[in-house]
Amino acid sequence: MRGFSYVLLDFLRANLRQAGRLGGWALAVALALAGATALLFLPLDAGGASTAGQPLLVLTLDPLLSEAEVNRLAWQIGGWPEALRVNFRFAGETDPEPLGERALVVEVRPGGQEALLARLAKLGGIRKVAALERRAAPAPFPSAARLGALAALVLGLGLSLALGYRAARRAAALWREEREILRLAGLGPLHLQGPFWALGVLVGLLGAALFLLALRLGLRFLPQDPGWRALARQTPLLTGVSFPVGALLGLLGSLLRPHS
Repeated sequence: MRGFSYVLLDFLRANLRQAGRLGGWALAVALALAGATALLFLPLDAGGASTAGQPLLVLTLDPLLSEAEVNRLAWQIGGWPEALRVNFRFAGETDPEPLGERALVVEVRPGGQEALLARLAKLGGIRKVAALERRAAPAPFPSAARLGALAALVLGLGLSLALGYRAARRAAALWREEREILRLAGLGPLHLQGPFWALGVLVGLLGAALFLLALRLGLRFLPQDPGWRALARQTPLLTGVSFPVGALLGLLGSLLRPHS
């Protein structure tokens, strides 16, 4: 093991001449981790994490009300400033919920629900009031944010593999003489190939560290919304997962190098 440590240190010393390429490789790993995190943890639905639903009030009507009385009641409620619009519903309808009796569905202006409930409490002919919230259906195509996260993931994966391949080939050229000496000395694959694998793992770990650093800076300095707060609760999990995943990505990049 001591012999391998000496070989690895000599290999890393030789690769100091391509520190910039290795740094780019690590950044590509960080980009892939960021894209995967955004896809898995951030609420990237079409409406966005902060989009509020439409508040509704379902007013179950007294069955003894005549059609004229129902019409007057609907016009009265529809004229209040807290109500956006009033719609009729009949027994058997399922929008916004299954109904067993005649009802009025009132769309409420933002912030006006309490005042509207107070007004409704003074009216006759209403047997029950149920508060609901209608949320917009998801868009048939992915949102721009989700497409951006997917693009970051694909770009990061592609760059990490491509840059890993180029860095590993350059590392072989920089360490050619030392590797030939080791081969002639009869050393096994651990000493000949192990340093390349270790380099990939180290670059992957550096990429994971850069990703976690960027995440912490974002959580600290960027404007906080429900999506960021939800992501902040996942920080311990991301910390535990990012390092092994980053190490695996770095190892894959180094394995693409032709072995001779």
